[in-house]
Amino acid sequence: MDFELFLESNLSCKSLAEVIEQFIINFLNEKVSIQKDEEEIVIGTEYFSLALELEDISDINFVRTHYDLDVNICIRVQLFGNTFDQGITSLFKVIGKLLKQCGGNLLFLENGSDQLLRKENSQLIVNSDLDQYQIKYLTPSLLSLLDHSYIERKLKK
Repeated sequence: MDFELFLESNLSCKSLAEVIEQFIINFLNEKVSIQKDEEEIVIGTEYFSLALELEDISDINFVRTHYDLDVNICIRVQLFGNTFDQGITSLFKVIGKLLKQCGGNLLFLENGSDQLLRKENSQLIVNSDLDQYQIKYLTPSLLSLLDHSYIERKLKK
């Protein structure tokens, strides 16, 4: 399953990749592989991969305009189907750490358009308008892994 995580951060992509790598190693106790090229830095685990864009593949300007949210980093997320439950759990723990570390805006999209999470003006918003599949995995227990207060509100596509 594919997601995109957009952040507003003062860190460079390389520095952010190092921070994420340390989160995964120190807090999740998972093995990490790193692959770098001129377009992206890919952090791989047993359950998911995170591709931090060095080149603007996902068109951040479109995201800023369409979702009216100031972000400057895109992380493409791929959860592996056979370990989805463990992957989404680990991913939300990482997102929780990023919420604390980065402090700025955040946008978490499923399949490139469905807003699941949005943080702006220090307020985390969870989309209340979920499809039948999203309702099954975006549970209160999963959201508690973010370790961040939130409100629920319908978010546009």
